[in-house]
Amino acid sequence: MQTIKVDAIVWDPSVYPREKWNTHTIDTYADALKGGAQFPPLVLEQGTNRLLDGVHRWKAYQKYAALYQEHLAQPALDGINADGWAPALDEVPVEFHEIPVGVPAKLYAASLSVKHGDRISNAERKAVAREVYEENPEFILQNLKDLLAISMGSAHDYVADILARRKEAQKMTALRLNLLGWTQEEIGQSIGLNQRTVSDTILPEFSDLKKTVRKLLAEGHPHLDVAERYNMPLILVWAIDLEGRTDAERLERLGIAIQPYDVWNFGKCHDLFGAKHPGRIPGELIAHVLYFYTEPGAMVVDPMVGSGTTLDVCLAMGRKCYAYDIDARHNRPDVILHDIAQDGWPERVKKADLIFWDPPYFRKMDSMNIGEDGYIEGSISKLGPAGYLDFFNVRLGQLRKMVRPGTKIAFLMSDWDDDTGKEQGIFLWAYANQLQGAGWKMVRHIQAPLSTQQVHPDIVTKFRKARRLARLERYLLIAEA
Repeated sequence: MQTIKVDAIVWDPSVYPREKWNTHTIDTYADALKGGAQFPPLVLEQGTNRLLDGVHRWKAYQKYAALYQEHLAQPALDGINADGWAPALDEVPVEFHEIPVGVPAKLYAASLSVKHGDRISNAERKAVAREVYEENPEFILQNLKDLLAISMGSAHDYVADILARRKEAQKMTALRLNLLGWTQEEIGQSIGLNQRTVSDTILPEFSDLKKTVRKLLAEGHPHLDVAERYNMPLILVWAIDLEGRTDAERLERLGIAIQPYDVWNFGKCHDLFGAKHPGRIPGELIAHVLYFYTEPGAMVVDPMVGSGTTLDVCLAMGRKCYAYDIDARHNRPDVILHDIAQDGWPERVKKADLIFWDPPYFRKMDSMNIGEDGYIEGSISKLGPAGYLDFFNVRLGQLRKMVRPGTKIAFLMSDWDDDTGKEQGIFLWAYANQLQGAGWKMVRHIQAPLSTQQVHPDIVTKFRKARRLARLERYLLIAEA
C-alpha cells in the first residue's frame, strides 16, 4: 500500500460507474474520520492517478479536511478546541492498478465496485454494460458477465437489443458489399463471419428483402420511410429500387440531369452520396463518369475515396467497387484502409475497368484556399512541389503496368498558382504529360468547375481586397491504358 496527496488524485467522471454518489455515506465517513477511523485504500489507475474505486472515501477525505480547517479557525463553535479531532490527512492510502488490456476503464472500475459493501445497483451495472457494448463491438459477453459478477442470462438481457441491432447492421453491411461485387469470402472477413455463414444464412435473406422493399416503394412509400422501417441505410433502399434499370432511368430517378457536353456544372453535392469531408465532390460528377465511360457491372477502384462518395454512386449505378483511404473517421465498412503513398496500388486494380482518382490537391491546406477544413496526417497535399509531382509520376507509371488494356482512368485535378511569384505553378498539362509519359492514351479533357456557391462570402471579400483570384477551376482527365 502506498500514500498520495489528496489533491493529486484525478477525478474522471467518464470512468465512474455510478449514476451519482451517496452524500449520506460521505457524511458518515467524514464523521468517522473525526474519531481517527482508517479506511481501505483508494484504487487509482497506474500512471494517471485516475480514481477507479473509493469515491465516497475520497470525498470524505476532502470534506473532513475542510471541516477540520473550519474547526481550527472557529474553535468556540462547540465549546472545545481542535484537540478532540483527529488531524486531517494530507496523504491518503492508495493502491495502483493497471487496467487489463482490452477492458474499458469504466468496466474495470465497475468490477471493483461490485466487490465491496456499497455495491453498484443493477441499473448501474446495466448502464455500464450497455455503454461498453455500444462503444466496443468486439467485447465478449463472457467477460462482461465475469467483471460485473452477473449471470450470463443477465448479461445477455442487458445488451440484447444492441446485439440484435448489430446483427441487422451486419446483414446490411453484407448486402452493401454484395451489391458492390465483393466476394463471399471478403464479405465474411469484413463482418467477422465465415464464408459458409455468409452464403448459407445471410445472402439468401436478401431476395425476400428486395421484394419487400420494391413492393413498398411501388405502393408509394417514400425511400426514407422504408429505410427507417427496416433500419437500412438510405442508399441501400435506392440501390434496390434502381437495380435492373438503365443508366438513364437511374439518373432520372435520382434527379440528375445528364449534361452531354465537356463542361459539367453541379451546384452542390447530392445528399445521397458521401458525407461532409474536406474536398468532397458532387456524386453527380462521378455518376457522369460512370454513365459516359463504363457499363453496368463494371469494376471501379477509387484509391482515395474520402467519405465514400464513389462507393455510394456505384451502388446506385449498379457498378462493382473497391475503395481505399488512409482516413478512417467515417467508419465505413466498405472503405479499406490503405495508404497508396506508402504501400502503392492495391492488387484489385488489375481487374478494374475504371480507376476514379480524386487526390488531395496541392497545398489545399493553405488557410486562404477554398474549402479549408484540413486533411488527415499523411496527406500528399502537404508535400513540396517536386515531391507532389513525383508522387503522381511514380504512381501513374506503376498503375499503367498493372491494369488491363482498355482500362480507363478518370483523374480529377485543379491547377495551383503561387500568387507571391516565388514558385512555379502546377497546371493541368503537368498531369496530362505525366499520364502520357506513363503510357496512357489521352481520351478527353472535361471541365468540372466548383460552384461559386461553395465559396464562403468571407473568402470572396478577402480575395477581392487582396486582388487575388479564387480557384474555381477543376478538370477531369480521361485516359485509357
